[in-house]
Amino acid sequence: MRLNWLSSSLLCGVLAGSGAALAQSDTVKIIVPFAAGGPADQVARIISTPLGLALGKTVVIDNRGGAGGVIGVAAVAKSPADGSTLLLTTSSFVLSAGTTPNLPYNPRKDIEPVYLLGEVQTLLAVRNSLGVNNLNELVAKAKGGNKLNYGSTGMGGTMHIGAELFAKAANAPMVHIPYKGAAPALTDLIAGNVDLVNADVPILRAYVKDGRVKPIAIYDTKRSPHLPDVPTSVEAGLPSLQMSNWYGVLVPAATPLEARRKLEDALARVVRQPEIAARLNEAGFINPRDMAGFKAKLDADFERWLPWLKEANIRAE
Repeated sequence: MRLNWLSSSLLCGVLAGSGAALAQSDTVKIIVPFAAGGPADQVARIISTPLGLALGKTVVIDNRGGAGGVIGVAAVAKSPADGSTLLLTTSSFVLSAGTTPNLPYNPRKDIEPVYLLGEVQTLLAVRNSLGVNNLNELVAKAKGGNKLNYGSTGMGGTMHIGAELFAKAANAPMVHIPYKGAAPALTDLIAGNVDLVNADVPILRAYVKDGRVKPIAIYDTKRSPHLPDVPTSVEAGLPSLQMSNWYGVLVPAATPLEARRKLEDALARVVRQPEIAARLNEAGFINPRDMAGFKAKLDADFERWLPWLKEANIRAE
């Protein structure tokens, strides 16, 4: 996913006046539980400056990568519950609850949602030389004599889980090839060394448009506005193949409701700013949701993924 820092023009016309005090500190910290430079970090940098102006505070980003996001989430769970510490994370927040034993926090009790910045759709793509053109042909190929393989960023990651979701929906076991990141997995897909991958639409979009990989299906009920010619999994005949990667802001559970409401309002105004909205749209973001909508999304995800991951016996590295 390619996201750039905010341009200086965003400093003009940014909302102010909604920054009633959340805490005694003049600084709000956004903890990103992934390394600097990754998609979540880039999203944090897109919203940090206008969020700080909206709140009347300085917003800083603190990258706490490691353990698939668990280290950063644990840091937020133990932080003062006064609105001065935010968590900007992805759907890994839910998935890690099903793949990581003995979490140092309770994801359903120790962290509360504030605002869902958006969801990014998932695309299933194959190497051009595989000889398939649609999902039915891929399923038939996967059920053939030789097992297909797929690349991912490692055990328990979204690319791993998305591929296993396809394998189970198609009733066709496959071989998992883990990589140290999405880039080397995509390099091997393009080179023809990997049969298929699934990833966020923005990650694969350029490779689809220049013909280096073949798109098969969007894991959704609606087509991607960025790849409108690619059918959904529902259209292609596997309606259970549903998955997206969301990006949201959360806080320690004891944070007062008034403070959460102020943050929710500020974030909602920030993402509606034309230049911010354009950047998030380019990054593939759809369906932003308020606190209640985000809470409903989290509840639904926990109810879906925890039993599924247990049955699939998927464990993080």
